[in-house]
Amino acid sequence: MKQKIQLFRESLKLVWQSAPGWATANAILSVVRSIMPLLLLWLLRNVIDGITGSASSAVTADNTILPIIALVFVWFLDETLSDAGIYIRKKQSVRFEAYMYDLLHSKASRLDLINFEHPEYFDCLSRATREATWRPNNILNNLISISGSLLSLLLISGLIITLNWIPAVLLIAANVPGIWMRLHYAEVLYNVHREQTPEARKSAYFNWLLTGDRPAREIRLFGLGDHFRRLFRESFMKQKQEELQIIRKRTLIGFISDLVKASAFLFTLLLIAKLTAEHKITLGEMAMFLVAFRQGMVYIKEFFSSLSDLYEDGLFLGDIFEFLNLKEYVIAHEPVIMPAPLLRDLVAENLSFSYPGNSRKAVDNISFGLRRGEILAIVGPNGSGKSTLAKLICRLYDPECGSIRYDDIDIRNFDPALYRRNVSVIFQDFMLYNMTAGDNIRMGDISNAADQARIKQAADVTGIGKLIEQLPDRYETQIGNLFDDSRELSWGEWQKMALARALYRNAPVLILDEPSSSLDAETEYEIFRRFREIVKGRTAVLISHRFMNVSLADRIIVMDRGKIAETGSHEELMSLRGLYHSMFMKQTSRFER
Repeated sequence: MKQKIQLFRESLKLVWQSAPGWATANAILSVVRSIMPLLLLWLLRNVIDGITGSASSAVTADNTILPIIALVFVWFLDETLSDAGIYIRKKQSVRFEAYMYDLLHSKASRLDLINFEHPEYFDCLSRATREATWRPNNILNNLISISGSLLSLLLISGLIITLNWIPAVLLIAANVPGIWMRLHYAEVLYNVHREQTPEARKSAYFNWLLTGDRPAREIRLFGLGDHFRRLFRESFMKQKQEELQIIRKRTLIGFISDLVKASAFLFTLLLIAKLTAEHKITLGEMAMFLVAFRQGMVYIKEFFSSLSDLYEDGLFLGDIFEFLNLKEYVIAHEPVIMPAPLLRDLVAENLSFSYPGNSRKAVDNISFGLRRGEILAIVGPNGSGKSTLAKLICRLYDPECGSIRYDDIDIRNFDPALYRRNVSVIFQDFMLYNMTAGDNIRMGDISNAADQARIKQAADVTGIGKLIEQLPDRYETQIGNLFDDSRELSWGEWQKMALARALYRNAPVLILDEPSSSLDAETEYEIFRRFREIVKGRTAVLISHRFMNVSLADRIIVMDRGKIAETGSHEELMSLRGLYHSMFMKQTSRFER
């Protein structure tokens, strides 16, 4: 309970920070509207008694005009405040939703990349994104609803007690079974939803396979549509079946609860009918008490419903703060130093790293140096650790042991975001941004205003500039296939765009991971013919399976099973007649044949 109260406090703090003015207006409006029902009932009694009095004594009905006008005015005011309340709650909800999305996006973009290697992280993210944008705001609305319903209920109960205390007690007692049921099954359903998170993600994955653009070709080519439809249906029904069984039980118990409330209402009707028949209350008072009891049932239902919703919200709050409180480990270590452009060298010392759940090290006790202005090529079989090494240099991961020193400073002493400004990368699985051609290149460096000359220069170097010049709006043309008036690119053209993005970033260290895998032969030849001119003034790391390209490097590291097997220039490695020589000869002999 102490933990739940703390979570409630944190949630209300988030709501207040997102829109303090609208939250205050919401609360004040709720209090004002809570008084309206009692005022309406009192005016209704006066109107009915005025009308019946006029009818029985044959007196003019002019005396009832003022109460009728007052009743209509208060009703109009209540309706107007209700409409205003809808707008205020929506305005507050939108502000809060935007605020929470910003918190989630900020956290997700800062979290260590290693999190994406854990299935548990995706479960945590799924639960948080499902609840975070509305649960805390729902807590405030439920608290306001509880306060308003309680105030209305107390006023209505006070009115009913003036008639008889028994209906007032029945009003509360008849709703006890319902609140117990809501509280009990709220926790049961929460546990089911939490346990079903992995299955829900599986359903979402099958849904993406059936509806996404990337899988669309193979789904049709291999006729996989019916297969994945069946898998989605099985996964979806598996997670929903248990939930439906619980709701079925809750519904059956709800019938019993409704029967108890109907019995209480029946008793009250009989009591009021008896008192009216005995002339102990007027017709206006009869109408007032009947409506009051019915409204009391509504308010107590709202009160208990909001109370159980509040309890349910408390169960889900832990999922939100579980994600927001995930710890970040790739941070600046003391003493924190401001990074500067590379002056001397980048040195890796005894680096080791393994992915979660993998007993074999992806990088195993590696040491090497990279001098300023040097072109270093890294080659090796698939799975030898080349791309992992690139990610360690970028400090997307921290090594389990060993260090990387940047001008003799451990990169862990730099703020990661500031350090990464000194590194530009094109990964194998580069991003395709459905934005304008110019913005696609500019994504390499958004820290400053767009430099159109540099954007054009980067595009021309990679060969994508000619294509962009032929587009309808040139660099302002939307590319991709998600939005209207866009132009789709081939995979090779996308790779040129990604390479231009990496070159646009004015970083002293440039890492190219398979930068030409999808380029046509002419573009690849032209880029690597001018490679030293392109990377002039930068320290470059080239990861490639194409040995004709890596032969231009000053030095080559050959990796195998996470270790450095050989190192040297192209000529030195060929003379060793080892792993590099074997791979080079197999590749070149294939072309010769």
